[in-house]
Amino acid sequence: MFFKRVNVVVFLLGLVLAQSTLAAPAKQYIELYMGQVKTIQVGKIKRIAVGMDTVLGASVMDNGELLLIPKTPGSTELHVWKAGERKLTVTVDVLPAQASKILKELRSIFRTFEHVSFRHESGIILAEGKIRPEDATLFQGTLGKFPGVISMVRAEQIEIKDMVKMQVKVLEINKNNGLQFGINWDNAISGPSLALVTNFKPNDYYVFGSDGNKLLELFDGTLPISSSKAYGYGGIATGINSIINLLKEQGTARILAEPSLSTRSGEKASFQSGGSYPLAVLNEFGQPVVEMQDYGIQLDIEPVIDEQGNIISTVRAEMSSIDFSTVVQGVPGLLTRNTESVVNMKAGETLVISGLIKMEDSRSYEKLPLLGDIPILGELFTSRNFQEGRSELIILVTPTVAKVDVPLPEDIQQNLTEMEGTEVDVPTSDWLLE
Repeated sequence: MFFKRVNVVVFLLGLVLAQSTLAAPAKQYIELYMGQVKTIQVGKIKRIAVGMDTVLGASVMDNGELLLIPKTPGSTELHVWKAGERKLTVTVDVLPAQASKILKELRSIFRTFEHVSFRHESGIILAEGKIRPEDATLFQGTLGKFPGVISMVRAEQIEIKDMVKMQVKVLEINKNNGLQFGINWDNAISGPSLALVTNFKPNDYYVFGSDGNKLLELFDGTLPISSSKAYGYGGIATGINSIINLLKEQGTARILAEPSLSTRSGEKASFQSGGSYPLAVLNEFGQPVVEMQDYGIQLDIEPVIDEQGNIISTVRAEMSSIDFSTVVQGVPGLLTRNTESVVNMKAGETLVISGLIKMEDSRSYEKLPLLGDIPILGELFTSRNFQEGRSELIILVTPTVAKVDVPLPEDIQQNLTEMEGTEVDVPTSDWLLE
């Protein structure tokens, strides 16, 4: 299990992009055809250079846009230096007007073939990609109507693999432990009362007395006095009450999500629950753009089934949250916890992923004025309250295998076997024979 804190810093990100651009210039590709004029907004430009000026004309306009004018069919490179000596390299292919028209038609006709692409290179139109074997005849027959197009398309059989269905449960256990100890003294003191109190041990001079207002008891004649020479204590009385605290609390668990994922053997299935917030970054042209940064729960599972039905799975789980304690230029950080492992499983077994813990601590102190500040003795007049918020994420994954060649039920298979080779006379109407 790995814990890491990711600080989203726009300024540092810009520096990283600038350094990477200097180390390895970014390469872009632009396709133009004769008669076309194109403008590109790349930010503040210091200078430009064209590899073959007979193929392409380039100039910087007053508004900072880059103007490209094709001259003759061919290919060349365009180099653009921006502020900070950042270099942008663009490969520009200038196509004949006829080639551009053919490319447009090819891409429109073969748009249903998702894995086939067309491009122009050195005066030749190339077709690349892969198709299903049953579509090869149709594809080649249609492509043959475009002379001069070279096909590098491969006919590959699509492999039907077993499916893996995974029941996932995402639990959050709130281990909220609160520890409270110390002495809680009253924040208010009772008003004074006048009292006459006798000694604890009776003798010829001091006798026992009861609680309450002793003057009233004395006036009422209720104060027990065993000797006329007995003495009592008189004064002003008040009281401060206290409570000794020793308390511990513990929380419970809840289900956050219960998705069902399905994927082919060897393919990846993903689950994401959370949200996203906007983040400003710089693109390859040095312009600020807004990207959405995801946070929350992310689960990626890539299972592989062997011939014995065992499941070897790569599992990666991540829990992230916005960290407002780390904010740079108004952009908060991202607190991330993730784990990745490779496990062996059988269908029906449950994999438990735990250890993704989020912790939050809080402390509070209470003390009596003046008395709580006394060294050593002040601890008697101080109460502490510790609150520890611990949230652990637990993920349960139970896979099942759906075989491609699942046999039919025995009763249906038996009926089909009995029907094989059996001739059945079916009455035919006259109008069916016409």
